[in-house]
Amino acid sequence: MRRSTELEQLVHDWFAAASLGDSTIVQRHVSPGAAVRLIGSDPTEWLQGGQDVAGFLTGEVEGGAGNVRFAPSETEAYEEGTVGWAATRLTITLPDGNRVTPDGHRFSIERTTCGSSCSHTHRSAWRTIKSVGSTPDRG
Repeated sequence: MRRSTELEQLVHDWFAAASLGDSTIVQRHVSPGAAVRLIGSDPTEWLQGGQDVAGFLTGEVEGGAGNVRFAPSETEAYEEGTVGWAATRLTITLPDGNRVTPDGHRFSIERTTCGSSCSHTHRSAWRTIKSVGSTPDRG
């Protein structure tokens, strides 16, 4: 297993695009496969299948409309052959200036042509196959 600067860059590119409200990153980097998963903090954020995950993430990115800022830090990623994973800490700045720092945002990606993650190489581009994020209950 070796450090993956390519996956680390993808994490930063993903959150830069999300900060701008650019949902094209979702279509480029979410696998369309049935095995794709997204698990969020809310009990209803358990999605299965690339179409459902991409639809959810597209809505999240477009819903922020560039008003929510995402700042990843302490990003690390590794790959071996066709498999890789990435993890990052994430600070989310809301439109009112308040900040949320999840305990850790982790996601998995699959390489075709953003916790912990798992990746697969296919068609020379990394694509998400699993995303796990956690936001602590501040209530």
